[in-house]
Amino acid sequence: MKNECENILLYFYGELEPQQAAAFQEHVAQCPHCRREMAFLQQTQQALVPPAAPQTLVEGVLAGAAAGKQGWWSRIVKPALAAALVLGAGVLFFFTGPYRSRYQDDGAELMAYISAEADEEYNNFVADFEAFEEKF
Repeated sequence: MKNECENILLYFYGELEPQQAAAFQEHVAQCPHCRREMAFLQQTQQALVPPAAPQTLVEGVLAGAAAGKQGWWSRIVKPALAAALVLGAGVLFFFTGPYRSRYQDDGAELMAYISAEADEEYNNFVADFEAFEEKF
């Protein structure tokens, strides 16, 4: 009898062959443990099915969609996103547009200054190193 009880999940989910299912139905009629287990599985499955939406709610949503009503998304969020996009494009154009050459010139001047400073530092280092070598 224990072997038959192990088939309860296969029977419940319809995984048994028709002959095995018929034999298990006869077993359930005689086994109180399997009857309780089947009742529990059926109640659990019913509890997991979400309740249907009220018909009036469904009809209201469909009527609103058919009428073309604008929700808060269309009235507030979409224009705000469009404004942010335009502002972002303007800022991007400002930093990469016609004024870009001015920033490149400043960069070229900065590199020339750094190069001159580096040359002076290198020459000072060489002189100090040569003086050090002469001592030893």
